[in-house]
Amino acid sequence: MVFSTIPLLTISSLPATTVAGNINNDSIKYLYPAVFQATTRHESLDSIKQEARKQAEARFGKHYGCSAVSLTAVAATLGTDFTEQQLRSMSDSFAGGIGHQLSEGTCGALSGAIMALGFYASGNKEKHAKMAAEVYEEFKKQQGSVVCGDIYGKFKFKHCNGCMLCAVEKVIEVLFNAGDIQTNTIAPWQQSIDADVSK
Repeated sequence: MVFSTIPLLTISSLPATTVAGNINNDSIKYLYPAVFQATTRHESLDSIKQEARKQAEARFGKHYGCSAVSLTAVAATLGTDFTEQQLRSMSDSFAGGIGHQLSEGTCGALSGAIMALGFYASGNKEKHAKMAAEVYEEFKKQQGSVVCGDIYGKFKFKHCNGCMLCAVEKVIEVLFNAGDIQTNTIAPWQQSIDADVSK
C-alpha cells in the first residue's frame, strides 16, 4: 500500500482578514459571494419593490403555489440563471405549509421568499440567518403568524396574495439595505430586450 502526503491548510494560507479576526462586511462578501449577483436598472428601493410586486401579481391565479410566486417574483426582478420551470419545481411543494399540511407548516409565501434571499445574499450563514430573521419577524408582525394554518384559518385563501407581496417586498428591502442589490445596472436579459426593440 502506498501512502501519499496531503497538504494541510495552514493558518498562513488563510486570508489575512480571517486570521486577523477583523472581518468586515466587504471581506465577508468577498469570501462568501452571492450565488447570483442581483442586478437591476432601478435606482431606488421603492422602484425595485414595485417591480417585484408587479412580478408577483403577474403570477397570481396562474396555478403557481404561493412559494413559487415568491421565489420566481424575486428571481425575475433580480436575475437568475434558473428557468421559470426550475424555480417552480424547487419551490411549489412548500405551498400550504410543505405539501399542503396547512395547520403545521410555515406559510409557503415566506418559505419561497427566504429561498430567494439565499440566492442573492452575500456573506456567511450568520449574516443569512440575521437577514432571514428580519424577514420572518416583519412577516409575522404584518400577518399575525407565520403558520399557514393560522393565516388560512382566519382568512381562507383571500389573504394569500397579501402574504406573497409582504414576503417578496421585505426580502427586496433586506437585500437592498445589506448592499446586495446593485442598482442602475443593465442586466443581461434587459440588454437583449433592448437590442431586440432597437431592431
